Amino acid sequence: MKIARLIFSKMMLVLLLHTCAMAQTAQQRPRSVAARRDATTIVKDSRLTGVYRLDLESSDKLYSVVSGASSNLPFGEQQRFFIDLTIRLTPPDQLAIEQRGRTISIASSRAPRITFDASGITRSERASDGHVVRTRALLNDGQLTVSTSGNSEDSFTVTFETLEDGRRLRVTRRIYAAELNSPVIIHSVYNKISEVAQWSIYGEPTPNAPADLSGFSSPKAETPTARAERDEASLLRASLEDWIAATNARDIGRQMTFYPQTIQAFYRTRNVPKEAVRAEKARVFKEARRIDVRADEPEIIFTDEGRAALMRFRKRYVIEGGPGERRGEVIQELRWRKTASGWKITSERDVRVLR
Repeated sequence: MKIARLIFSKMMLVLLLHTCAMAQTAQQRPRSVAARRDATTIVKDSRLTGVYRLDLESSDKLYSVVSGASSNLPFGEQQRFFIDLTIRLTPPDQLAIEQRGRTISIASSRAPRITFDASGITRSERASDGHVVRTRALLNDGQLTVSTSGNSEDSFTVTFETLEDGRRLRVTRRIYAAELNSPVIIHSVYNKISEVAQWSIYGEPTPNAPADLSGFSSPKAETPTARAERDEASLLRASLEDWIAATNARDIGRQMTFYPQTIQAFYRTRNVPKEAVRAEKARVFKEARRIDVRADEPEIIFTDEGRAALMRFRKRYVIEGGPGERRGEVIQELRWRKTASGWKITSERDVRVLR
């Protein structure tokens, strides 16, 4: 695989989870102490440079955008298109960006750091099936735009634009699809939480600062906020596993430890008492001979300064017994609230039935 294809494939893990794009790797040459000091000054003066956390309330709602884009397609194509767009458009919870002149490094909470040149030069490369894909990255007045064109599945544009004197970042993604007359557009807004890029948001270790940087030091390996969110995300993943294990074991007592006294949303009902949820789950457990629920890795987005979390994941289920066998696949959403006794599920619903 060529370096260009490798770099932009990683880029799409950061931005779109899309693996059909390319870019040119910026060449890194040894720098003198003075040159390193100048580079550090550039980073500090750049509005793009920093760590950003997703502002869920200010961003477009992913599933609303995807559902709207796929609603006019024939039913047989809607499910495939919905899944494809959801994967490509799900925004990462955090971004880290560093600008050194026109050399950009970027990482996310879901993908490691990559570095590329944003000089505006269009580069072409022939894909494995023979068609030509053209890519271009341009930095203009603090706005970074990355675009690629070729076949319909290769065509997209991502724009990074600073807002409010660099305190916020708007990421706009446009994906062009042969099935649609116009592109799918989604805006994600991020709040800056650090003035320096910290690659540890993906777990990359930060080396100690060289002694000859004359006062310029490397950022800490992890901010308290990033460390707290990482720890809470681990607790939420463990809670999800326990919740599913209790479901499969038909352990109603264990299941109900995950709910508060009132559940704001339980599928199509609202403000449901805990006892009503218990009664419904007990009925399903009693009728079923076997329950097999499995979940993919969840997407977790923290809100309300870390006191609440939105979790979405693909769930597959089989229920044997009662009126017969039921099986299916859905995109499930759980909303969690942190309490004195741990994380509790305040909302449980399916946002999309896949099959």
